Amino acid sequence: MKRIDVSEESYNQVTNVLATIAKPFHVRKGEYLQRAGVPATQVHWLASGVVRAGFFNREGIEITLRFYREGESATTLTDLINGETGQPAAEFLVAETPIHGFTLDWKAASELRAQNEVMQQYHLNIAMAGLQSLAQRAYTNGETSAHERLAAFREEYPGLEARISQRAIASYLGITPQYMSRLRREAEAATGVARPEQP
Repeated sequence: MKRIDVSEESYNQVTNVLATIAKPFHVRKGEYLQRAGVPATQVHWLASGVVRAGFFNREGIEITLRFYREGESATTLTDLINGETGQPAAEFLVAETPIHGFTLDWKAASELRAQNEVMQQYHLNIAMAGLQSLAQRAYTNGETSAHERLAAFREEYPGLEARISQRAIASYLGITPQYMSRLRREAEAATGVARPEQP
């Protein structure tokens, strides 16, 4: 609620409305919630676990855009909108840890939102928070060093480093896993505090 600036009353009202179309789901680590190249039709709300969102560039290299955690909807909005007309998703969503949560049919959720002003404002707040996050990430990637990007990752996703692979973090930072290892060693040497090992 704090992250997207909505009241507890609004949160509860939207949750109760969406509960009417929510279906529980579970996937194992490494399984896809959404595949690039396949039309996106589902929103995935996470009760537990971490999901990574990204795409493959023209050279076939995997680029990580962001991570979703408990209490968030693992959703690529543009892909959902394009999916309404059968266009394939550009991004993938993959489980970095085992996931428990609920899926919501995008079309059904959109119909409910059209009938509910509280839901409209709630989803507008989510969209604005997403735009702010994208803008900050664009700046971080374009104007900072790898050390600064790692520090920004740790600030944006506290505690996440210990839960996911070093490879996933390196992809997010735009560096190699080997360079990621070097950054961690340098940070540990500077602070004298070892980071927990990743799975």
